[in-house]
Amino acid sequence: MTVTATRAAIAVLVVAATSFISFFRLPQSVLDTVWAEDGPVFLRQAMSGGGPSSIFAPYEGYLHVLPRLFGAVIVRFLPVEDFAVGLAYISCLVVAVVAYLTFHCASALTGNIRVRIAWAAIPVLLSVGPYEILGNTANIHWYLLWLMPWLLLKPVRSRPEGVLLFLAALLSALTEVISLVFLPLALLHIRRKAFWPARAGLIIGAGFQIYTTLLYPRSPSNGHPLDPMSVVLGWFINMAGVVFFGSSRSMGVNIVNFGAGPVILAFLPIAASLAYLLLRSKHEQRLLALLFVTASFGLWAACLVANPGAQFDYVHFTESDWATSILTRYSAIPAMFILALFPLLADSLQGTRPRASAGVLVAFAVLLATSYFPTQVARELGPSWREGVRTSLEACVGAQDYETRPIQVSPIGWSKSGLLMPCSRLRP
Repeated sequence: MTVTATRAAIAVLVVAATSFISFFRLPQSVLDTVWAEDGPVFLRQAMSGGGPSSIFAPYEGYLHVLPRLFGAVIVRFLPVEDFAVGLAYISCLVVAVVAYLTFHCASALTGNIRVRIAWAAIPVLLSVGPYEILGNTANIHWYLLWLMPWLLLKPVRSRPEGVLLFLAALLSALTEVISLVFLPLALLHIRRKAFWPARAGLIIGAGFQIYTTLLYPRSPSNGHPLDPMSVVLGWFINMAGVVFFGSSRSMGVNIVNFGAGPVILAFLPIAASLAYLLLRSKHEQRLLALLFVTASFGLWAACLVANPGAQFDYVHFTESDWATSILTRYSAIPAMFILALFPLLADSLQGTRPRASAGVLVAFAVLLATSYFPTQVARELGPSWREGVRTSLEACVGAQDYETRPIQVSPIGWSKSGLLMPCSRLRP
């Protein structure tokens, strides 16, 4: 076996193992649910046919290529009763690929393998991941947003690597329109061709997203208008909440009982790490720290501007609002970039204070490990997909093959009709 083949085999094994690490974070009840758009949008589209071009169908103003592609794969190869678990696993597989590519691309930033592993572990072990974004294709775009800057900062050293980075960036951009925010990174080292495969993928994908948005604009938002300070305050609260509290319950109880104190204390390690990186680290590490913080706040602000809601109006929260506040999918990607500061700090300390560097990585590993088993998952109460399939199959008795029966998805009430499943597909 050649060196290249050996490395490829190792990569496949690592990705497979990592996918199961993500998969087993999800409670059994979650593995038996279909989440939001995965059902009435992506699976429905896959079952309605339309050929390969259907994966480029717009939805709410932009493209969702990977979720539509995975929906087509699930519908083609799995029985109906296994759709939910199939979607969960293929989504965890994407997270594993994202983690591996993070590790691979980080080699352009540091030779410290432990730091690269720490960065790669963030999407896999993010505390708030299982709550809403892990295990469903409707939310894999958050993980692709995390991956994009790593792809753009990695120069290619071979043609296969160039193809890999190009495809990863292209598919990411064709799945998440917010990838546009990373276009300024395409200007770095603009004359070096080694950086262009991923950047070409981003630019092409962004072009298709812009074209789609112009032709099929998103529905107007009817959300609650936000005080601008709620955006700023919410960023601090959500970062501290995800990084150090880990769950909405813990965060809400601490804020109700102790006010701003727990949030301030939780944010101190973040502020101290950032201050050290900006004042004492190398030039490249300072720039990377600024990139992480800018991406964190910028993506958070972009999400709230596009999707304002009363649940984010932190300036006007009452005590009961704090008690019921939640860490949502919007909390995830900004927190991931803030978490990236800690491995970067360890890398910065490695040359002058190796013990301190090791201590930071150990503390970081403990922090991530303690969040492996989630305390909250949004869809743990169902509805059960398998039970819905059985009920719909019974309702198909005496019906024509073309008639449909509804199977409900999570969250309950997200879609009044659920996924309308043809009786012909339900029958053995």
